Formats: sequence, structure tokens, C-alpha cells
Amino acid sequence: MHGEILFLFVNLEVQIFHVRFLQFLFFFFGTLFLYSQTISGKVQTESGSAISNVNVYLDGTKVSSVSNGDGSFQLDVQAQKSGNIIFQKDNYETSIFPLEKAIGKSVKVIINPISEIEEVVIIPYTEQAYKDFINYFLDQFIGFDQDDVRIKNQRTLKFSFDKKNQFLKVKAPQTLVIENKKLGYTIQYNLINFQADFKAKSTSYLGTSFFKESSFRKDITLNRMNAYNGSMMHFLRSLYNNELEKEGFIVNHAKRIPNPDYPTEAELQRLTDHFEIVKAQKNSTLPWTDELEAIAQKKSKNSEFVMAILKTKMKESEFTKRQSDRLFLDFEDLLQVNYQK
Repeated sequence: MHGEILFLFVNLEVQIFHVRFLQFLFFFFGTLFLYSQTISGKVQTESGSAISNVNVYLDGTKVSSVSNGDGSFQLDVQAQKSGNIIFQKDNYETSIFPLEKAIGKSVKVIINPISEIEEVVIIPYTEQAYKDFINYFLDQFIGFDQDDVRIKNQRTLKFSFDKKNQFLKVKAPQTLVIENKKLGYTIQYNLINFQADFKAKSTSYLGTSFFKESSFRKDITLNRMNAYNGSMMHFLRSLYNNELEKEGFIVNHAKRIPNPDYPTEAELQRLTDHFEIVKAQKNSTLPWTDELEAIAQKKSKNSEFVMAILKTKMKESEFTKRQSDRLFLDFEDLLQVNYQK
């Protein structure tokens, strides 16, 4: 993948994540029912100790279960045929396994207590950390609608910040409980990784989730439809099903180009030199010329880059590749996605 997807209202940096699949021992027990949609088995440590209260769920859905006192579990995946099954408990490794390899089988899952020590010093939750980091995290993770969506246990979050390299990591020792009042969901989110590179201006995060109904008001269904229509998930599903045009999406090839109205490097250097001299001499009376004022105005009123549309109404084959039942995005520069409806 060589580019970004640029939605009409959302600019998303596309990241490639490499998920470390933790040890998953797979055994067959009894008769294999090829048409069963139920997964059963047992969760235990490597030493054989049963683990109770492990969340077992199909990632991104409401399909979930919990292991019993003896570690046994049963999960009815209903009509689902693809996705990842998650085995998750706080203070234990998280195990991720493809659903299609477990349907109709009895499995033994091995997860162990987390013993690794974080190499970077973790900053405990403090009011200063909240001011410096939590607002940035919430803006990136939750988005703009923080009145209706909130993390109920956000004070459990911890931060590590590399000041020299301007690199932020966020850890969630506990499963995050996210309440979405408008959509009537409570989401249990297992944050595996969150990091922000302020120098590169990029943010990425990875996690697993399952949903629980928290409200059955009449307006909930309409709210969910409005949230889905035109969303990234709607776009990706439409793309996978070759229904972009039918669903109302138009995709353009765009590229950021230097803005000719933005100051040149030489002009910006003049501003920098002026402020450095003022700072070094502690002389606030150093003349502020008309030329410097003009450069400052150009900088404040213009963005460094502007977006140019290189091609409109791209065909799906121009920015995707298919291999078997998998779809890969493969494009350069930017995809500008417009939702007409």
C-alpha cells in the first residue's frame, strides 16, 4: 500500500499492522461436525491450569461468551463464516485465531499471564498527563463526538512519551469500556497497541472489540443507520462486493502539491532568523518590516500544500487487487472518497 484514503470528512492515515498471533494450540476432540456453527473447548495456561472468566468473542460483533470455572467455553457464531475469534482476559496474553479454522471443532487454547516488562518508563495517570496526552488520544481514538461516546475507565490508561523522538505510546492495562449512548452500545475494547509519531504526523492503533446492547430506544436504529452510511466500513464493504457506484461512492485520485501562495523556504528562513535574533538579544524592539509582515500573513492564511484531483471516478481495478477471496488496496498518493447520498 502506497497511499492514503481521504474521506470527505475524515482523513485517515492508512497503516499496515502486523499482528503477533500468540500461541494457540489446536486439538481435535470427538466427532467433527462439518456443519456446526458452534465452537467449544477449554482455556488454560501452559502448565494446564484452567482459566475462568476469559472473554471469548468474534471480533467487532456482539457474538461473545465467557469461559467457566473449569476453563470450558462454548461460542455460537451463528451464521458467521469469517473473522477472528478473540480470547482475552486482563493481565493475560490475548490469543487471536481465524474463525474458519475453528468452526465445528473443539479446541484447547493456551494463554499465559503477561510477564514482559515495558521497556519504556510508563507515566502514571496524572492531571498533567491528562492535559498533555489524554485529549490527543481521545481525539484520535474516539473522534469528535465525545459528548455521546466516552471511555468509562479512561483513568486506567498509561502513557510513555519519548520527548527526543516525539513518540507517544498508550497502554491499556485493563479492557476499555466504551459507552456509545447515541448508538445504544457498550463496547469492550482490548487495546493492543496505540502509538503516535508527532514528527511523521502519523497515528496508528490496533485492538479487538465486542459489543453489548445498552439501549433499545426507538431512535437507536435510525442513529445506527446514519452512523454507518458513508462510513469507512460502509465503503470497504461496498468495495469488497463491487457495489461502490450502487451504494453512492465516487473515488478520485488526488495528490498533495506545494501551494504556490505559501512562503518559500528562503522567506520562512527570514522569519526564523528574525525571531532567533530577538530571542538571543532579548530585544523586542528589533524592526518588524513590511516584508516580514507579508511573509507572516502568507504563512498564516495559506496551507503548505493543496490537493489536486488527478483523475475522477476511478474504477475499482485501478486501486485494488484481488487474490482469491481477499481484497487489497494498492494505490499511490491519495484516494478521495466522496459519498453522494
